[in-house]
Amino acid sequence: MQNNRTMWIIVLSTMLFFGVAVVTLRAAERAVQHPPASAPEESATIADDPTTAPDPKQSADSNVSFPVNI
Repeated sequence: MQNNRTMWIIVLSTMLFFGVAVVTLRAAERAVQHPPASAPEESATIADDPTTAPDPKQSADSNVSFPVNI
């Protein structure tokens, strides 16, 4: 029969092994649930053209009408 010291070493190393296994599995689960964010595609962004001025005839301010008979 094994002595007490050997039994305690086996029990503690088994507990340590299962603790490390749990931590590893949790880290792997988090990595699967939250994949890293990907960068948007280049064609998805629209570049503004600052050289083109808006047409003042198509402005919303020129199409405002007020009721006369309130």
